[in-house]
Amino acid sequence: MNPGELNSRISILQETKVPDDQGGYIVNYELRVILWAKITTLTAKTIDQYEQLTPELLHRIVIRYRRDVTVTDRIQYGDRLFEQIGPPINEGERNTYLRLECQEVVADAASD
Repeated sequence: MNPGELNSRISILQETKVPDDQGGYIVNYELRVILWAKITTLTAKTIDQYEQLTPELLHRIVIRYRRDVTVTDRIQYGDRLFEQIGPPINEGERNTYLRLECQEVVADAASD
């Protein structure tokens, strides 16, 4: 892969759990690192789910290899948010690039 293809500035957000007053916890996301990535859209479709049309966008995000990226991390690109749908993949097991398969978190169309 040509390193020049890493042309999108993204933020990796780490999941943190904060205890609430009822014995449970609240999930928050805190900035872990800002880095360069290549974002490729794989599929875009609309799903009829619970009598509501829901857009589903799947993306592949490639970054330089890092050991600290986990499946619970989220990726932010501008005002867009991505959740990983599988564990990070070490491309070719060579510790050079990490592939993240993600689903874009789309705001509920009914809330507009």
